[in-house]
Amino acid sequence: MEPRAPQPHHEDERREPHHPRHSPPSAVGHWTRTLGALAPLVIGELVKDPEKKWRFIRVASVALAILNEGTYAYRVQQERNERQYDRNR
Repeated sequence: MEPRAPQPHHEDERREPHHPRHSPPSAVGHWTRTLGALAPLVIGELVKDPEKKWRFIRVASVALAILNEGTYAYRVQQERNERQYDRNR
């Protein structure tokens, strides 16, 4: 297997260096992941009909994924707004 050819760099390309996040994950993200892990267990205990149980588990999975993506998109937008504000100052 041959090594990849180096990619050309553009002079006008502005890239910000990657900085690891210094703040802990948000509480909403933590609780979303916790609910996602516990939902199948709780639903399995509360719903006895197997057909309904799997339907509730699928709905909970999709709802929590949408919530997680929404909170992530909101956090990214807030960070972009902060960087833009700092640049304009």
